[in-house]
Formats: sequence, C-alpha cells, structure tokens
Amino acid sequence: MPMQRLQFGRANAPAGRRQAARVRLALPGKVILITGHEACQLDDLSQTGACVTVGGDPPPLGDDVVLMVQGVEAFGTVVWRRGGSFGVAFDALLPKDDVIRLRAVHDHFQTLEQEQNRRRAREFVQGRRVF
Repeated sequence: MPMQRLQFGRANAPAGRRQAARVRLALPGKVILITGHEACQLDDLSQTGACVTVGGDPPPLGDDVVLMVQGVEAFGTVVWRRGGSFGVAFDALLPKDDVIRLRAVHDHFQTLEQEQNRRRAREFVQGRRVF
C-alpha cells in the first residue's frame, strides 16, 4: 500500500473540518481590524485558527485581522461569526510552542494577574508608578 503524504495548511482541509486540535482558553487580548482595535477574549486556539469574543459586533466575514494575546501575534481572516464571537483562520501556522505557552499562561492566569496587581500597587506606593 503506498504511503500517503500529509500536508498542512488551509488549502488542504476538507470543508467544515478543523485541521488541528484546539485548546480551550479564556485569555484577554486585542484584535486589530482595518477600522481600529478592540479588546477581546481568546476562547480557543490551534495552530491554524482561533475563536475570539468581542464586546460588540464581530468583524465582517472575509476581513483581515491581527490577533494579539500575551505577546503572540497572528494574522488571519474572519471565516465565521456568531453573536459576539468569530472564527479566525490564520494565514500561516502558529508555532506549536506559542499554543503550548498560551495554554500554560491560561492555566496560571489568575495567579499571574494577582502577582502583577501586587507589583503595580507596590510600585504606586513607592512612587514609581502613576495610574
């Protein structure tokens, strides 16, 4: 039996099927649109795409977006919308290390957020930070 060659990328995916496993997240981020930028929440992520929630209406289908979460930037296209959520198909595969790192950040997000707030408060009391 001949070996089948595996290929990655949007062009080879069957319609309606995910190409990569997704990890569930709940991380704050920013989505940059043609019209500006907006705060968002990253709901799930894979190497090929993401589910994002915004406070208002999601961008129109086909719009190009940049997703920025915890130092990771991904360029992509809006491929579906539902309520305040939308799906982004990335232009290039997101490195697996970035997916793993964001999952680790999610797992410890509350602790990291508390530590960051304590540090900011300490800097404010010491006169090194102005809010």
